[in-house]
Amino acid sequence: MRRGLRAGRLLLALTLGCPSPVGIEDGGLEDALVDDAGVDGADAFMGLDGGPLPEPLPPCDVTPPAALFARPGRQEDGSFLSLDGRRAVAAGPTAVIEGFPTAAVVHPTQRVAYLVVASADDRRIDVVDLDTFAVLQRVERDDVFFGIAVAPDGSEVYVAAGASGDLVVYAVGADGTLTEAATVALDTYLAGAVITPDGATLYLAGFDESVVLEIDVASRSERRRIALPEGTHAWELALVPGREELYASDLRGESLTVLDLAAGSVAESIPLPVSPTGLAVRADGSAVYAAVSGSDSVVLIDPVTRGLVGTVQVGAGDLLNDAAGAPLPHSNVNALHYDDASDRLYASRGADNAVSVLDGTTLDPLGALPSDVYPTDVVLAPDGRTLVVTSGKGDGAGPGGRAKDQLRGTVAFVDLLGLDLDAETRRATSNFTRTVDLYAPDCEHFVVPTRPGQVSPIQYVILIVKENKTFDAILGDLDDPEVDADPSFNEWGLPYTPNHHALATQFAHSDNFYVLTPNSDTGHIALTATHLTEYAERFFLEDVHNGRFMTWPVSDGTVPERGNFFAHLHDHGRGVRIYGEIVGTQAVAADGTRMIRRSDMRFPGGFITNYTVRDEDKARYVARRIEAGALEPFTYLLLPNDHTNGTVPGTPTPESMVADNDYAMGLVVEALSRSVFWPRSVVFVVEDDPQGTADHVDAHRSVLHVISPWARRGYVSHVHTSYAAVFATIERILGVPPLGRPDAAAAPLYDMFTNTPDFTPYEAVERTYPYEINPEEVVGADASRRMDFRGPDRNEHLGELVRIYRGWRRGELTRDEAERRIDALDDRDEAHDEDHDEAVDEAAIDGAAFDAAYEAYREWAAEQGIETLPLRELPGAPLIRP
Repeated sequence: MRRGLRAGRLLLALTLGCPSPVGIEDGGLEDALVDDAGVDGADAFMGLDGGPLPEPLPPCDVTPPAALFARPGRQEDGSFLSLDGRRAVAAGPTAVIEGFPTAAVVHPTQRVAYLVVASADDRRIDVVDLDTFAVLQRVERDDVFFGIAVAPDGSEVYVAAGASGDLVVYAVGADGTLTEAATVALDTYLAGAVITPDGATLYLAGFDESVVLEIDVASRSERRRIALPEGTHAWELALVPGREELYASDLRGESLTVLDLAAGSVAESIPLPVSPTGLAVRADGSAVYAAVSGSDSVVLIDPVTRGLVGTVQVGAGDLLNDAAGAPLPHSNVNALHYDDASDRLYASRGADNAVSVLDGTTLDPLGALPSDVYPTDVVLAPDGRTLVVTSGKGDGAGPGGRAKDQLRGTVAFVDLLGLDLDAETRRATSNFTRTVDLYAPDCEHFVVPTRPGQVSPIQYVILIVKENKTFDAILGDLDDPEVDADPSFNEWGLPYTPNHHALATQFAHSDNFYVLTPNSDTGHIALTATHLTEYAERFFLEDVHNGRFMTWPVSDGTVPERGNFFAHLHDHGRGVRIYGEIVGTQAVAADGTRMIRRSDMRFPGGFITNYTVRDEDKARYVARRIEAGALEPFTYLLLPNDHTNGTVPGTPTPESMVADNDYAMGLVVEALSRSVFWPRSVVFVVEDDPQGTADHVDAHRSVLHVISPWARRGYVSHVHTSYAAVFATIERILGVPPLGRPDAAAAPLYDMFTNTPDFTPYEAVERTYPYEINPEEVVGADASRRMDFRGPDRNEHLGELVRIYRGWRRGELTRDEAERRIDALDDRDEAHDEDHDEAVDEAAIDGAAFDAAYEAYREWAAEQGIETLPLRELPGAPLIRP
């Protein structure tokens, strides 16, 4: 199945500037994409029997506990709540790290550890004291990424500086702090690093060239490059004592490579499930361990036979299981440390906020240690008792905007001496399952089932996905004392979003809802897969930082091994219809159905993110389908135009596009509410990420509407919820099991529903902001023309440009001042912009990503007998006209 997914994933989030379905003749692809029964129309769908309206259900108390009203972040008792409502408290004291720590090493004799910090903005080496837990030193170094090693005698630290291609050598002082001693230009993207026990040779992973570099430490020079199998990308490296062998994991692939160092060649390629990451080796060389993040497993390899002699699912015994008793997926195991003295293997599990403790000989689970949010590395100090655990999101983001720039991690120091592992294991589990433990109403009948076997009166779910807004940005002007809103952050309130406001006041919405992603690439993946893989968590930051990994969303490592939400629903017999979303449509269900067959190819703008067609036109198309009786149990509808096209002359103004998007949402809800489906339907409205705006509670807080006859009318929920809660609710309504641990551990949105339905239809509010076009001389025109709007997340400064433009339009800035500020956006990091522009040119224009993506689609279409136009013959990007 994974081979079938590869080419299709290249289609991710790429916008073609055309108003019609990407070169498909009308009816051509749709005729090929009818339902499996071969029909298309009202008689193919459920719920049209003209039967009586659903009866109210018996009353049931689903009052949420006050504990769930807490906001994410640091609590008064010192604990921490993650964005999805889980408690995250490490098993030892912690220090806050400004940025996302990716890797750690400890000094062999001094009580210090060295952390690599690799965020969108923050790139450093931090030196932390293992006794005082203080950060002793912050060494700024742009492009540090992952690899770090310390000399066996402790005299030097070696840092692989990622995209810069540099090896940076630091001298270690008497207090453990660092002074730069040398920089070696190696001209390849560097990842993992490992040094030989004699300190003479350093090996570096050449992540983008399928090579491992061998460095002579004394002369600071490259000895040789050892080629890996074509298409592999070395991530972490491990030396096997006594065997002259080096193991290389491949975070982007499905194998471990064994290098014969004497021969300088590949000795073996060991196949594994997708995304092997961390490695560990016994001191006597008798065993190699590998973390396989894509399959939530740790494997034990015999270096003599190079065969797998043991495998364990890391969540076995301490977290949620499926109906058959097997651990649910999505742990993101990512780093390992083996302790010879105790024969224990420690495995950090990013998505579980935990560190597994395994028997090193049998791989039997011994327990788990709770960690802060998203552990990324684990290493044991030479004293054998201080376990150092870095966590990439341990201190959250907090209020403001641009969540991807505000990440704060932690480093925890766990004293293993006298540790009660059973108690810590129980705490790791209760931390993870906090929301479902706190909020588990038991009703004889409830519209969102609370017991196995219950059937919801709701049969149809529509998920509407929009782009890049926080709660305050849209609803911060709500004049309601029950709503936690700040009008000073309200950029897109009235008159631009009257339907958002009407839906909030007429149905149920939340003022304590959080998106789990900081940008659009990660947002679209999370909303179609329910989960971000380890590869996605690591590489979206690289793309944001330097633009060198623009194609990361279409790599194999991005899609969870268990597939995505579309395929999950299909596998359980629930019909799916997808409008305008390319992400996830190349997933293959268990019966071989590719999910692109569930895409509607007549949808205006095609099956891709498309800002050149009005959202109103898209909505009217969906409305007509609903009126014709065409509605599947699950509908995914992308309405992206609140993203805006900046101030590109001749295209709609940002204000006009936000108003268009708002009206489109209202039209879909109105059509549904006047259809035969309404009594058995629910609509969820979310944003894919919050990055274009800011919020006074948290940079991730965003909008959630629940719209249904079964939604509580005029209700604002203060329960802390997230994407995971939305998926948990949909799964219970449609009667399918959880796809993974995140949705299994999330309490559904019980309080936003009622057992007494109100079938009153919704009337869309006509847009109150007129249609208008950016003139030729508008502020920001030149900068906007240089931007790439063929997909989300291609324009680093779009949000700031629009904010400056609007300040000028309101009279707060002169034209000259506004243009100066926009020019400064391009100039403030010239080297980054040049690198990013070069990546855009190479990947999106000259063919590496964009062309390959479309051609991959054409190859698949040709197999289906579907004719498509070559990429360069597609229609151009027309103006959006009313």
